[in-house]
Amino acid sequence: MPIDLRLIRHAAALAEHGSFSRAADALGIAQPTLSRSIRDLEATVGLPLFSRLRHGAEPTDFGYLFLQQAAAVSAQVSDLEREVALAKGLHKGELAIGFGPYAAELLLPHALPRFVSAHPALRVRIQVDSLEVLGRALRQRALDLVVGESTILQGDESIDIFETLEPIKAYLFARAGHPLTAANAALRDVLDFPLVQVSRLPPRALKPFLEALGASSTVGLTRPVPAIECPTVPLAVATIARSDAVMLATLGMMTRALALRRVVPIFYQSWMRTSWAFMKLRHRSPSPAAIEFLAALRAAHAASVAKDAVLENRWRAHLRPGTVPGNVAAPGKRHKPSR
Repeated sequence: MPIDLRLIRHAAALAEHGSFSRAADALGIAQPTLSRSIRDLEATVGLPLFSRLRHGAEPTDFGYLFLQQAAAVSAQVSDLEREVALAKGLHKGELAIGFGPYAAELLLPHALPRFVSAHPALRVRIQVDSLEVLGRALRQRALDLVVGESTILQGDESIDIFETLEPIKAYLFARAGHPLTAANAALRDVLDFPLVQVSRLPPRALKPFLEALGASSTVGLTRPVPAIECPTVPLAVATIARSDAVMLATLGMMTRALALRRVVPIFYQSWMRTSWAFMKLRHRSPSPAAIEFLAALRAAHAASVAKDAVLENRWRAHLRPGTVPGNVAAPGKRHKPSR
């Protein structure tokens, strides 16, 4: 009973859209062609796969089971076809990569312009989102690679974390003149202010900061004050520059805001080290274009680490005489912020 994979893909589209017309539009074929495909597939299987409804169709009980198994086979065949194309050097027309917000902010401005200039015929699609969303897109084969905080997708057996970059230091930032910049401010005073995040940071990345605050890694910084979750780094920076919220970020992310004296690092100590990684679907090889882009990202990351080291030395050189970097968590009278 040989089954045409094309018919399986047509049936999968009908199950997804629940309508012959919508499924046909999604597939780019005529509706009568789709109807004929479903009839041919049911005739081959020997059982009905869909119940025809007044306004569409839905899989039968057996249809759900059949399509679930068929989808796995179809994905494997697609991967095999892709591997053959890679071996022949044919897969070079499109590159789709997902980035976590922090990785996108630091790496893309340096890596992407040079890469697209060197490959003007290549179509590059970038998706910036949370790692949970990017992980789903990777599993659905909508992305070739994902770049971001690796701990979020660890344990997913379908995803291969094949390279981890050097950890990035993060510091705590607030607006100029913030109550936490006062000489008598203590680290635990941070709990009096909202923490701005760009997507949700994993507890492991925040562990040193949470421990210094005496906060539980399971509770995080959402108690006793609510955290603010922003979709982009620029919006997060603008938020802390105009409010009493605080933010963990690298020095490189804050270069412009620091130069304009809109924000300042407080407590002069690295509170977080986050490791970004390159991730792909297991058993799926990166295309030649993806391999070249990864090289550009490595160069951008190395430049970012070096830049942060220069900025860190510069800021430490301007510490007040007698200030001991990081000696801020010692017990003492807590500063009461003005409201």
